[in-house]
Amino acid sequence: MFGRVFAISGLAASIAALVGLAPIGAAQTIPIQPQQASGISVVGQGIVLAQPNVVRITLGADVFDQSLANAQAEAARRMDAVIARLKADGIAETDIRTVSFNVTPQYDQQANQNQPVLRGYQVQNMVEVKSSNVAGLGALLDDAVSSGATRVFGINFESSDVEALKNQARDQAMANARAKADQMARDAGVSIGRPILIEESDTGGVTPLQQNAAPRAAAGPATPIQPGQLQVSTTVRVIWSIQ
Repeated sequence: MFGRVFAISGLAASIAALVGLAPIGAAQTIPIQPQQASGISVVGQGIVLAQPNVVRITLGADVFDQSLANAQAEAARRMDAVIARLKADGIAETDIRTVSFNVTPQYDQQANQNQPVLRGYQVQNMVEVKSSNVAGLGALLDDAVSSGATRVFGINFESSDVEALKNQARDQAMANARAKADQMARDAGVSIGRPILIEESDTGGVTPLQQNAAPRAAAGPATPIQPGQLQVSTTVRVIWSIQ
């Protein structure tokens, strides 16, 4: 019995020695296939609606004159008056930010001349204004226009606490995913265990639900502005193990 054991052991040692002497390049690497997560896979969605409490608008002065100096002076005078009125309406200086200042020559093409003729200069000075008084936006626009603003655009409604809204949307998405998984488990006659995979797809972000009314200069009633609602949404994919 021992002789056989020794013989087999010697054979194994010889094979091991031959393997050890084999060139490294001859070794074959067997790829390990990743195991797919198995269980109940569902997609849950969470949607939270909120009233905006912050608004950003872009407004400014757009002045044309044959003289560049006159156009710049008039644009500066108008913007000084607009900014002073915004501050008087409660807008902090830190919430008023210049976003563009452009000087553009304007030319006319004469029929009997080869070269265009300089007609004058267009000077544009624009600022972005942030306000937490969403309800008073119409009156604020009226004050800006009456003070000299000739351009108003880019009205964007926001929330001051987007992260809290996103957290609520995640809670809803996970609850929605769990409800779907429970239903599928009941239908299949099984029970679910712990989540083994959770993925979030924040493709929805923050979306206004309706268009806002375009501002207009009003003599009397304040310009009507409809802020609508904000929609914060997110999607999660969850795989629960099966017990």
